[in-house]
Amino acid sequence: MDRDQILLTHPGTSKPKYLEFRVDGVELHRKWWAGTGKPQGRTKAFDDARAAREALEKVVAEKMRDGYALLRDIATTEPGDVVVQCATRAENGVVEIALHPDGHTVAVARGIPDRVGSVGSDVQTVDLRTGVRQVVFTDAYQYSLIHTVAFEPDGSHLTFTVRDTGTMAEVSYTVALATGHVQRLPHTRPEWDAARQRMLVVGNDQAVRVLGPDGGSCLDFPPGKRFQTTAALSPSGRLVGLTHDPDNRDTGYDLEIWDVDAGQRVLAAPFPFPAGFQGIRRFDKLAFDGTEQILVASGETSGCFGLSVESGALCWAIEGERDGYERFADFALSPNGALLAGAPSRGPVIVYDVATGQPLEPRFAVPGEWSNWYQGVGFSADGRLLAVGDYPGRVTVFRFDGVDFTKPGG
Repeated sequence: MDRDQILLTHPGTSKPKYLEFRVDGVELHRKWWAGTGKPQGRTKAFDDARAAREALEKVVAEKMRDGYALLRDIATTEPGDVVVQCATRAENGVVEIALHPDGHTVAVARGIPDRVGSVGSDVQTVDLRTGVRQVVFTDAYQYSLIHTVAFEPDGSHLTFTVRDTGTMAEVSYTVALATGHVQRLPHTRPEWDAARQRMLVVGNDQAVRVLGPDGGSCLDFPPGKRFQTTAALSPSGRLVGLTHDPDNRDTGYDLEIWDVDAGQRVLAAPFPFPAGFQGIRRFDKLAFDGTEQILVASGETSGCFGLSVESGALCWAIEGERDGYERFADFALSPNGALLAGAPSRGPVIVYDVATGQPLEPRFAVPGEWSNWYQGVGFSADGRLLAVGDYPGRVTVFRFDGVDFTKPGG
């Protein structure tokens, strides 16, 4: 995606600072000013137009790492175009993102840069209207990795899980954004239903549970159901889906679905891989579609599959160009559960019809300097925005509502 002009904003200390870059043929024009001050500028000529555009993208990437951001008003941005782009340098390449319910803030979990002999992680928020950033949590431990970042429904708190990559032990925290107060939770990997009445958690004893609005248990899985699984709670809170790690499982089944109200397992089946698939690998993420008829399972080394909740049969498999299956770094379901945004490691983000697994056009490619790999994707609660995180710490937010999707060739 070529772009010949870009305006960057930095919140600054007392007044915002601006940088404008524009390519005109073989020339790169640069202007800068602060507040309402008078712009200054300079021009540099290159051998050809391509070199001028490459120089634009290189300097934009550098300035974004210094705190500048591309900021646009969503109301005046065309559907499918970039609303915001910024960068938070991530030394260890891990980027997890979440959009605030109001759509004006993004949370970014990343590896801390510029540490000698260690990495560590932190969580920061970026105001998508002003570019102002705020670090809300820091863990300087060398082997920490932060994931499962999510805002509370009212946007007042941010919840996330910290993993020790040496021991694989996990701890979850919540931070009050107004005060910065951080509290450790008595469970890890919290996941809510759509109404936030039930919550799927992993206890300190590593057992999977479903908690009600009063914090009491709605369902305690049998003692053998330790967190050797990937689990998901359905939008209504009625169902829980589980897939087992084949190297450390306590059952002969790969896939289970439980009814929370009845407290019973309603489906147990081997994973229905299509012909030619090279064996089971661990799944990193599960999600139910909006109708609760399809369970989506995906892993970075396992492709992406839609399974029938009723029978466990394979509904679709997303095929790609690498080894026969698209390898997703992450996926997210739209708020209504009808569309799936999948981020292959090398991009771009592709939107699929969850009912059929059919890919749709257009795709969402992160503009700018070449990216090593895509890492995270997520929707705003109202479905207006789609956020994409890529290494080394860039966040790009697209306007999603209003996009007219079609089938390839349609």
